[in-house]
Amino acid sequence: MSDIFISYRRDDSAGHAGRLFDGLVERFGEGHVFMDVSDLQPGQDYVAELDRALARADCVLALIGPRWLTATNAAGQRRIDDAEDFVRREIGAGLAREAVVIPVLVHGAAMPAAAEMPAALAPLARRQAIVLTDQRWERDVDELVQRLSGGRETLPASTQNARSAVNKRLKWLAPLLLLLLSVLIAAWFGWRSADTQVQATAAPSATTAAAPTSTPHEGPTSGNATRATQRFAVALPPVSEVKFRTHRAQFSFSILAIRLEPRDAGTQALSLLVRMTNRGPLDEAFYSDHFRLVAGERAIAPLATLIEVTEANAAKETTLDFVLPAVVVEPLLEIRVGAESTRLPIPLAARSPIAADPALDDFGRPRPARVVDVIKPLPATLAAGQRVDVGALGYQIVEATVERETVEKASLTLVVRCSVPRSVSGANFWSSSVRLWIDGVPRPPVNVVNEIVGPGDSKDARFVFDLLAMPQRFEVGFFSGNESVKVPLSLEPLPKR
Repeated sequence: MSDIFISYRRDDSAGHAGRLFDGLVERFGEGHVFMDVSDLQPGQDYVAELDRALARADCVLALIGPRWLTATNAAGQRRIDDAEDFVRREIGAGLAREAVVIPVLVHGAAMPAAAEMPAALAPLARRQAIVLTDQRWERDVDELVQRLSGGRETLPASTQNARSAVNKRLKWLAPLLLLLLSVLIAAWFGWRSADTQVQATAAPSATTAAAPTSTPHEGPTSGNATRATQRFAVALPPVSEVKFRTHRAQFSFSILAIRLEPRDAGTQALSLLVRMTNRGPLDEAFYSDHFRLVAGERAIAPLATLIEVTEANAAKETTLDFVLPAVVVEPLLEIRVGAESTRLPIPLAARSPIAADPALDDFGRPRPARVVDVIKPLPATLAAGQRVDVGALGYQIVEATVERETVEKASLTLVVRCSVPRSVSGANFWSSSVRLWIDGVPRPPVNVVNEIVGPGDSKDARFVFDLLAMPQRFEVGFFSGNESVKVPLSLEPLPKR
């Protein structure tokens, strides 16, 4: 199989790219599929490694999401119009080398027209695209795999050998199975005939049948409808955090809250608030495929498909919704990453009603005070000027400002200066260079920073972080390769109501 290069824009289709990478590696092997977060190690020359991978690739998959064409830089200009934009360089290099370049449309994106793209990328509009949908993901990926392999078998050799052995056994098993099936069908029809005669003899007449004893507003149906409006907060399991490692990152999943809601006489709805914390060094996928609810011999998938990516040294939360039989009292939450898995018991009996109180959130927890309701006036400034050395690089917090974004939400903007000594050839100053710890939870900036600082030079960049709940403490982390330093950011200067 020829080498495959996955090109994508992180803030447009990173989650889909990670999931596609895993699927292709499973079919073709790690050595044949390249994706930056999986194949680039800290300290490597980013541009040189990408160029080497592109030179080896015979196929470039250009993942195109809703923001692939319209994503802008800090100056408000389209990134695709910048000759140094990595996505433009990757696809342009593939087209120039006459490699197989396949547009892969994800998240409902439409194929851009040639007139909407720079001239170097215009030929991409003439390439036949393939669409990957969340609802038909496995089938769509199978079609892409067939296209990449020219319709040839792409299963691993061990799987093909096993399939061949099974086919040989089926040659002599098929007649035996057919005979057994015939016997079972004959027995079933004989049983149904006898059962029908017994029912005809025992059934009461219409005139002697008992009349119903309940009205439409009484009895089990009405009671179920009443219970369905009541929600319950379920206690967390004794172990609510589990850790995993892959070749990309080290990360953990934590259950933060659980809610149970009866739906009808036969089913109940279970919602889990889950946090993924990625401790780096690279980005890691956050999929609904990681989770299953196990009830007896039945494995239940989440109702909605989740395809996200949790950046290195950052955390992300999501709510997983399941529907399970009402008779289940202690399902198991199975969390699987690759070949490794674990199961956490969910004690549904340990629950308490959630009061209809606006001071409580959807899981029955007290709502924390919002930043916009605590700090007055906005914008407000925090003490800046701290400087730290991380490896050979120097970082300094030049400004720190809290300002209102919406009626409910505020933001913290840090202006950070990155300084590179003359003895160093240069450094990448990226979004991943700075993290904000809010009450111990690491958060990435919501904006994109992508700068290169030359030897003996320095650059300032703005890092914007969302704020909703009023924090108790801030910490700012700075990263360079495998090294990092974290410093506190005092909240004392903030004026309170």
